[in-house]
Amino acid sequence: MKNDELHIYLGRLFRSHWRETTNRFAKIGLSSAQPKLLYYLSTHAGAMQREIAESCNIEPATATSILSGMEQTELIYREADAKDRRVMRTFLTDKGQQTLQEIERIFVEVENICYQDFNEAEIEQLYLFLDRMYHNMQKSENE
Repeated sequence: MKNDELHIYLGRLFRSHWRETTNRFAKIGLSSAQPKLLYYLSTHAGAMQREIAESCNIEPATATSILSGMEQTELIYREADAKDRRVMRTFLTDKGQQTLQEIERIFVEVENICYQDFNEAEIEQLYLFLDRMYHNMQKSENE
């Protein structure tokens, strides 16, 4: 393997992983963007739309569209802030919580596919390498 091929391997793996998870999400009625928002809301109950968009790295208009769809399918609900009625806070419904468990199940299944021919030591080493690469990139971005 050449040193200049990391982007090819990472891109190929990312695309394959994304296709597999997206297909599985579609089977439970989710778009590819909804899981990220559900995860965010599971740890940030009552977040404002602006916060959701910023944290999930999407445009506010995109967040509006995704959240509206999630509200229609009863994954979330919104209510006005008690102190400022113009501000809408977003929360997961019970259905949203159950869907989050399905998302986690899907990720475990896809990870198990990825790890089929790996032993525990190799998986641990993989994570150490990926973490080191991430930190190297973070250092570079901050320079």
